[in-house]
Amino acid sequence: KNFALSLYILGGKLTYEFIRLNLPGSLPSVTMLNTLISKSNAKISEAEFRFDQLQKHFDDHNLQYAFGSEDATSIIKKIKYDSTTNTFNGFPTPLDRGVPIKEYYRTDSFDKLKLWFDSNDKASLLNVHMIQPVPSTNQSIIPSPFLLSAYGIDNTATANDILQRWWYIFNQCLQRNIRIIGFSTDADAKYVRAMRLMSGFFGSLPNFQIHQHPQAFQIKTTSHWPWFYLREQQLLLFFQDATHLVTKWRNRLLSSAAELRLGNQFISINHLYDIIHNETYTKLDHGLTKSDINPKDRQNFSSCLKLISPDLFKILNDNNGTQGTLIYLQMLKMIVVAYIDKKTTIAELLLVKQKQLPPHVLHVHTFSSQACESIFRNTRALSGIYSTIINFTVRDFLRRAQRLSLLNDITFKQLNDNPVNNFVFPVHHKHRKDRQSSFTQSQRDIDQIDIERIITDAYREAVDMLDRLEILNLLKEKRALGLNLLSEYVFKQLNSNSKMYDYSSQLSNIDDEEFEFELVDDNDDDDERADDLNMDDGNNDSTSSNDDHIDDDDEQDDTQNLINTTKDDYVGIKIFNTIQTHIEHSCFEVTINDDMKYMHKQTACWLLTGEKK
Repeated sequence: KNFALSLYILGGKLTYEFIRLNLPGSLPSVTMLNTLISKSNAKISEAEFRFDQLQKHFDDHNLQYAFGSEDATSIIKKIKYDSTTNTFNGFPTPLDRGVPIKEYYRTDSFDKLKLWFDSNDKASLLNVHMIQPVPSTNQSIIPSPFLLSAYGIDNTATANDILQRWWYIFNQCLQRNIRIIGFSTDADAKYVRAMRLMSGFFGSLPNFQIHQHPQAFQIKTTSHWPWFYLREQQLLLFFQDATHLVTKWRNRLLSSAAELRLGNQFISINHLYDIIHNETYTKLDHGLTKSDINPKDRQNFSSCLKLISPDLFKILNDNNGTQGTLIYLQMLKMIVVAYIDKKTTIAELLLVKQKQLPPHVLHVHTFSSQACESIFRNTRALSGIYSTIINFTVRDFLRRAQRLSLLNDITFKQLNDNPVNNFVFPVHHKHRKDRQSSFTQSQRDIDQIDIERIITDAYREAVDMLDRLEILNLLKEKRALGLNLLSEYVFKQLNSNSKMYDYSSQLSNIDDEEFEFELVDDNDDDDERADDLNMDDGNNDSTSSNDDHIDDDDEQDDTQNLINTTKDDYVGIKIFNTIQTHIEHSCFEVTINDDMKYMHKQTACWLLTGEKK
């Protein structure tokens, strides 16, 4: 069964049917597979938070700790009907205290649907919440991320909505014995604001003291650390997605509008252009190509890795006037080493050192929103072999994500079970070790970490880097040279210029009994072209509606209570004189040319969709 499901999901319907027909009796029918998929726990409905399925997933795999992430991507703006939930997908989901309202767009009235079409815009973005489980001590494989929820949005949510949503996710998981360690997102301003308010990083929520939660972490040795700006109590940890940060760091260097300086040195992309065009050097010397410094390619992570090569650093260090660019790229390398490199030695995590978290949570490279990016890529990759459209609607994503979740569950079980008689999934050689747990630190090793010495060494390294840039002289003039003096100066500047307050957060107070918990361990979519694109593909669906194949040029403009048309028959359109009882919920009662008809709700979506602009 698992082999057949994996083949069907990975290869698509045509590949599966080809093998099944040429090897009679070897594989079950497509109808049976679709029945298995529909009955699986991987069913995903728009705006539904699958906490119960998450709890079962964690219990089955002996998991307890997890990291949450949230991200959005551009989608095709189109309304589709979901017959399994009797709802319409593709509208922006309204929020109740930051939490999307499930099954909001459900109606049996054609007039109500028309009102939604006339008064609401289509969702331009899809927002997803992923949960990345942290492997337990006896697991050698990093578990696959779990899709918690997905829904259409219009990018009008505020930072207050976001922090209330995170608070909701944290509490719901905590009630199910799942400890969310923290959240990660990209660098969008509203996400950063929510992070600062919840963590107290020069931000405050006077109406809600989140750090007083009984599950909050406590760091007790910060009173004599002037360089530690966070509160001593933290309920959640927050990470800006490191991959996003790295690409933004590169993009700022490539920007023609930004003029960067560090001390008396310029930070310029021209320094890299000069190296590439210098006949003294070849590609063997620096490893760069023109595409690596192309400003139009804004999401090229592999180019970021080329920009931090030791060979390039050596050339920049030997040249005159390039020290600013060298230090800028060295800082880029430090970000990669600290947050992305899986082989980085753990030497700076305080909560594990103080035994408030077990050592196996130190998988820092998984504390990112790359789980969201991964599911976006994978769902786009499931488009049919005869389809030229790689993007999806909200409904398409939910359908494909259900199959991906099922495939991930099968893959993880196969990797963790006895390897005898298990089938093998193809893995690119560059990614063979990506899911291997590289944790090697014991609690004893962590106990011996001297945090203060590490910070002092880092400060001295920074001083050495800035030695030739005249910055140290300026610090002396400001009486800010020295770790403690500089830390106090920076704190005063940030506290006076960047402090933020939010009095609007009316989150419920903490109930100790309710949350009692014993710890035992940038794609831009083409809106004008994509509104009416058909995402129906044979690669993933055993059946498809004929309504999606009808040209929008034939749409009717008059969709009032009484629909008038010159047509006498409706071949290829799901409009009926009578219907069976079991599909009544999928149809509207409408009056067409003074006759009562039953119109399928997907046909109504097609009829109400505006003409191509």
